[in-house]
Amino acid sequence: MKFAAINASASGSNAIVAAVTGKRIRVVSYVIVAAGAVTATWQSASTALSGPMSLASSGGASASVGILAPGGAYGLFQTEPGEALNLSLGGAVNVAGHLCYIEVNV
Repeated sequence: MKFAAINASASGSNAIVAAVTGKRIRVVSYVIVAAGAVTATWQSASTALSGPMSLASSGGASASVGILAPGGAYGLFQTEPGEALNLSLGGAVNVAGHLCYIEVNV
């Protein structure tokens, strides 16, 4: 299990976890909170992994899987092999939080 801090503020794509050659990044939990009203979309490089989530000022979103299976079989979403996990913002608003993820061999 690996962990990453989320501190994104640029409009458009913000890198959260760098790409790893030959591996997918599988997210098992996350929490995000926005400093202002903004939409946030999880992405594999530039491909959407979630729909745009409308966050209110001081509002947020969170999700997690209840049980992590042996070998990390379960997750919320995952990147394509060798692609970074990004958070795309609909405006220049600070979105902060954290996530747990695993790297999955392809």
